[in-house]
Parts: sequence; C-alpha cells; structure tokens
Amino acid sequence: MSMNYAQMVEGCRHRNANAQRALYEELAPMAMGVCYRYTADRDEAQDLLQDGFIKIFERIGTLRDPQKLRSWTYNIMVNTCIQHYRRSRHTILQPMDDIVDDDGSEMPYTMDDIVKAMSTISPAQRMAFNLCCIEELPMDEVANRMNCNELAVRVALCKARKRMRQYLENKKEE
Repeated sequence: MSMNYAQMVEGCRHRNANAQRALYEELAPMAMGVCYRYTADRDEAQDLLQDGFIKIFERIGTLRDPQKLRSWTYNIMVNTCIQHYRRSRHTILQPMDDIVDDDGSEMPYTMDDIVKAMSTISPAQRMAFNLCCIEELPMDEVANRMNCNELAVRVALCKARKRMRQYLENKKEE
C-alpha cells in the first residue's frame, strides 16, 4: 500500500514503523543528494542523512502542512549539514589579498560534473558554493550561517569557482 504525505506524517506522529519507512524511502534520495553536496565523502554524507532523519522523526509533530513535507525535509537536511560543518570546526577562510575576480562565464557542465568538482574544494568553499550558488541565499545570510563576514564568503566562493573551473577544464582536456 502506498501512502500520501498526509498519511506518512500522521503515521510518523504515532511512531508507526511502516509510515517511517515509507517517508524514508520517499525522501532519502533527495536528502542524500543534499548531504552529498555538502560533503565530498559518501560515508560522511550517509551519517548526515541519518542525523537529519532522526531530527525529522523527532520534529514531525511540528510540521503543520503535510504537503510541505518535501521542502520541510530539505530545509532540515541543509541545516543538519550546516550544523555539522560548524561542529567539525573547519577553519573558515579569512579575508585574503589574493582575491581573483570571477569572470562571470557560465560553466556548461552537468550536475554530476559539478558535484565531482565540488569534491576537490575545501569544506568552507563547498559551504559557500552550496549556499550561494545552489541554495541562492543572499550573501549576508550565507555569512551569517557560516559565522563569518561577507568578504570571507566572497573569498571562499571565488576560490571554489576557480578550483572547480580548473578541475572541469582539466577533465575536458582528458
């Protein structure tokens, strides 16, 4: 029997194992994609996925509209990744003098190519790239989430783009 979001949410509120399994099977692929974007390591992404689903099952009672389950889950996964980043005490990039301006050119690559390129950049750069380019958050909010100033975010983003562009250009030449 297949369940809709309302049935899954109601079942999860009552700690029904079948509803929890259905919710997990429905949303885990999307959630894993989010986690994998924020870390280059599959094992770490799976740990984040597990942490995120624990939060989802603990907080399912706070979800008012079951039709927003997918976006609510997405936000929990992004916040779980950000919290992990903060807890892991990665060094946030400090403003540096060697900022290279982005030339604004578009990257004609697939999402898979970009995800592979993201595995070559530092955690701070990956966080800045995800929040700015994929989540499309304003620079001040990204700085707030990363606990740094906007210049540090711009530096991280610039370096991420430069490193990813180098990786992609080298891959294209192979």
